[in-house]
Amino acid sequence: DEGNYLLKEWTFEKSSDELLYQLNNDDVIGRMWAASELVKFENVPNVTEIVSDIAVNDNFWAVRREALESLNKFNTEIEDDFLKKLSGDENSNVRTSALRILGDKRDPKLVSFFKEQFEKEDSYLAQAESLRSIGKSGDRSQISFLSDASKLKSPRDVLKRAAEWAINELNK
Repeated sequence: DEGNYLLKEWTFEKSSDELLYQLNNDDVIGRMWAASELVKFENVPNVTEIVSDIAVNDNFWAVRREALESLNKFNTEIEDDFLKKLSGDENSNVRTSALRILGDKRDPKLVSFFKEQFEKEDSYLAQAESLRSIGKSGDRSQISFLSDASKLKSPRDVLKRAAEWAINELNK
């Protein structure tokens, strides 16, 4: 089905070598699928490094994001510096995923990074994820910052809702 026009569901087991080839040579949908399937082969030598490289260097944002999401499912922890690099990706969807994964670490040392990302970000969704990450990682001293952020205008009040969620998280 060249072009992926037909609805389909299939099961086709591939080896890690086949998936790595597909990850580097297929169309966007095929590369995304290969990245998601490589989670099964995280212990195979070089798989983590190749998926990490795709997360940074693939030409299409959805493949980069899928590779990042796959890395997050591996049993090894993703380094903060790697996630910080991806939170500067040219596409806001990749940045948002990187910020979410970094926030899930719940590391108080990252709060200043999340604030910095919030201030310089031009995507409302990535800004909202920065606020949620502050709620996951920060303490009650962040409430005034979050309260100020909740007053900012955004489509569908995405910033207000994220800031309120973060405040509720800090009050738990």
